[in-house]
Amino acid sequence: MFKEKIDKLYIGLIVLISALLVFDLFFNQGHSAHMDGRVHITTITQFYKAMLAGDWKPAWADGFANYGMPVPLVAHQLISYLGAWITLITNNTITSWKIVALVAAILSNVIFYRFLRIYFIPLASFVGVFLYNVAPYRILNLFIREALPEFFASVFFPLVLMALYYLIKEKKLWAIPFLAIAMTGLALSHPMMLVVSSFITVPYFLFLLKDEKDKIRPFFLSGILMVWGLLMAAYYLLPLQYEIKYFYYGAGNHLTPGQTLHLMNFIDPHWYYFLERDILNRGHFVTPGVFEVIIVALGLFYIVAKVLKAKKWKPDILDLTVIVGIITLFFTTDYSLIFYQKINLLSNIQFPWRMLSLFIFIAPIIVAYLLDKLDAKKLQIVAVCLIIFFAVARFPQLYSKNNTEHGMSRYLFTTINLHSTNMNTVWTGVTEDYLRHPEKGAIVEGKGKIVKRELSNSWRKYTVENESPVRMADYTFYFPGWKVWVDGQPAEIQFQDPDFRGVITYNVPAGKHEIYVKFTATKVHVLGNLISVSAILGFIVAFYIEKKKHVLEKLLKYPRLN
Repeated sequence: MFKEKIDKLYIGLIVLISALLVFDLFFNQGHSAHMDGRVHITTITQFYKAMLAGDWKPAWADGFANYGMPVPLVAHQLISYLGAWITLITNNTITSWKIVALVAAILSNVIFYRFLRIYFIPLASFVGVFLYNVAPYRILNLFIREALPEFFASVFFPLVLMALYYLIKEKKLWAIPFLAIAMTGLALSHPMMLVVSSFITVPYFLFLLKDEKDKIRPFFLSGILMVWGLLMAAYYLLPLQYEIKYFYYGAGNHLTPGQTLHLMNFIDPHWYYFLERDILNRGHFVTPGVFEVIIVALGLFYIVAKVLKAKKWKPDILDLTVIVGIITLFFTTDYSLIFYQKINLLSNIQFPWRMLSLFIFIAPIIVAYLLDKLDAKKLQIVAVCLIIFFAVARFPQLYSKNNTEHGMSRYLFTTINLHSTNMNTVWTGVTEDYLRHPEKGAIVEGKGKIVKRELSNSWRKYTVENESPVRMADYTFYFPGWKVWVDGQPAEIQFQDPDFRGVITYNVPAGKHEIYVKFTATKVHVLGNLISVSAILGFIVAFYIEKKKHVLEKLLKYPRLN
């Protein structure tokens, strides 16, 4: 009972420091003038706009990149949906974006604390969470890069590890849905983080299995659950994987040149107000943190001393963490480029410094471990000193620069592709070079007129009266899934005419006709939806059967699911 009260006290403090982390977002109007904030706020707005139009599972963003793009099919799902749902209440996407950041901060800190408590005493775990909360890369993502999807993904890193532990070591049945859901959440928050997280998920998984007498059954059960979690996200992952070829991004290796870390990134302790190329926002200087690098070095020295002293070396959580930390840092440097160039899956993270999304957990685990080894009095002194040091050194850095306030119109429509020109379709030119046509449909060849039009996010209806056969342009960028019907009969779409590059055009015969243009689900979308729905329903059915039949209890000797 006393331990539970202590944990509740620390969790309360963790919620407080989580609020302090994002305080500047709410204290200032708008958001930083530059970087990714506008991208994600616009994406949330496009989801919100689609939902208002009746598209509760958005697939098309009609106000994005001038003539529209299938942004909802490729955008980060969790923050987009969550932000859009919150906007239905707040009616302000910037406020919703900030609330999503607050939710991510609280959940990631609390879950990480619960993971640390598996191995360490409450105070050591709290100090670890505190250091994690003010990690340089965490601050960079929130206040400089405004990379909310990557920030939100940090919720699921420790959740996957915690679920694996309780599944393999404690045989807790509640860990079964948690592991699958954690994998789903990680995929939907930022699919690139599946690659980054594997650098700790796989070693930790093997670390947990090493002392198990029966390794086969938990190995397969955990593997099935992680795959099952990905299957529940198939509605997003499958089209993303298949249709990325329609974008410039899908061609070749995805690694962005010149994005590795160098010596100054590791040893320079300064926080830059701006760099030569970063005038509008704060200096985009990526660093793992000098103190964090020193902590990894201390952890390595501790392991060496332990090995030299012990007659027999038995690896523990510290050994695993230090090794993962060193490997993670290696993959941020030039020396790792050969791996990114040869392994296309690895290149999906785009920037080698994205490995720091994992590294921010490393130093806190090491600190918690070392503090846990101290006696109570020394622990308290060291913990208090660390808290004071980091409060002075890092809390003043929790701010954004040149915040700007804009109305919703800024995010409801944009001529440029905010996700970069790499996310233009291969048959489309520079989107801002196209003339704007807010009324969409127009007759571009032949004689006729549009006597009635209805426009929505993902469909249009036109009534035309033509004196001759005409050619119509919808001024919507084509993407597989767009279809045209003339009087209920399918019409052929043309989208590769140099005069209408990437734009939907089609022919309509003379006379009066009803035209329906709609973005529909392709076969791969239908398949992805079917797999996700089947996986979710299968999961519910399996959960129900387990409660009734106790299959896992008998097979794996797990305690009953109450």
